[in-house]
Amino acid sequence: MGDGGSRLLPEEARTALGGLQFRPGIAAEGRVSGVHASSHLGQSLEFSDLKGYAFGDDPRGIDWKVFARTDKLYVRRYLDETNLTAHLVLDASGSMASPLPGGKYLHAASILAGLAYVLLRQGDEVGVTIASALRQRSCAARSVPSHLSEILGVLSGTRPAGATVLHSAMQEVLGRARRKGVVVLASDLLTDFVPVVDTLGMLASRGHAVMLLHILSQDERTFPFQGAVVFRSEETGETALLDARALRRKYLQAVEAFVVAVRSACHDARVFYCPVPMLQPPHVEVAGIIHSVEAGRRRRTI
Repeated sequence: MGDGGSRLLPEEARTALGGLQFRPGIAAEGRVSGVHASSHLGQSLEFSDLKGYAFGDDPRGIDWKVFARTDKLYVRRYLDETNLTAHLVLDASGSMASPLPGGKYLHAASILAGLAYVLLRQGDEVGVTIASALRQRSCAARSVPSHLSEILGVLSGTRPAGATVLHSAMQEVLGRARRKGVVVLASDLLTDFVPVVDTLGMLASRGHAVMLLHILSQDERTFPFQGAVVFRSEETGETALLDARALRRKYLQAVEAFVVAVRSACHDARVFYCPVPMLQPPHVEVAGIIHSVEAGRRRRTI
């Protein structure tokens, strides 16, 4: 593993994430055995439903407790277990380069590297798309453990710069993601986010588990600046000298309204919204994301 890969997924992160499983709770449509409930019936321990006993059914599947209550024979059916395909998408626009050093891009790339590590360990297929106006890169979804090195190379080999091209990148993923799986987008969404979330919603409507990791730095969330400050757009290069103190209240109101609007749009599109405040090491945030998805899955089944 190269220096870039070691930076994204150090040994400490591998150790912390090694015992985790990511199970979003969808009926996956995989091709090999895995840890997720399949859309097909099989012989796993995941109960599906009951069906009336018919000639040819295995009598070992008869639910005798139901027979005792109803005096009718029913067979218990179980979901098969399979793997899934995960599509990880990373925003590489100029705004993701701040704050230095590393910026939001490095933090988001480290989170996606951690998710890829967990998914590959449980036999899932993982593909990566870098949404870049300069050079859009991707690697096809594969499930072999050695694929991690390719993923880390793609994530670490990109420099965030230029305009935001998330919509076109998500349209490409929409065309590729034919089997039910997982789609994760990591972005600050400092763009016209409505078409992006609409595309995520289309993926969710097809049965995918869709997540938005909303990456905003502490500077963007709290605006700690004082006095006269020169602000520079990482995407256009434009600069402006502004009185930070006079601007602070309106800025914080605008950021709060922005976050609320994104969260609301995700809720309406059935997209799992996950704020990433960049307060903890990436591997800790990966574990938190996995636990949040698991908690949401339990709430849906109660």
